[in-house]
Amino acid sequence: MEEEVAIESARQVWPEAEGFKPAPGGWTFRVGGGYAWITDSGQVATDPEGLRSHAARRIAANGAPITSR
Repeated sequence: MEEEVAIESARQVWPEAEGFKPAPGGWTFRVGGGYAWITDSGQVATDPEGLRSHAARRIAANGAPITSR
């Protein structure tokens, strides 16, 4: 998923989303007091994680295919 599409899709759920960074299978981004994620297939986290690395692991845990970037 391209960054622009990830930002638009994530901001439908998290209007305050910022700081997008690619992760295997999707993107992670800052929200409020933590980090959330969006998979390359468009699934967006509804609960934030404490660390960006935790958000990245949740991408894989939610069935995103792991591809190298």
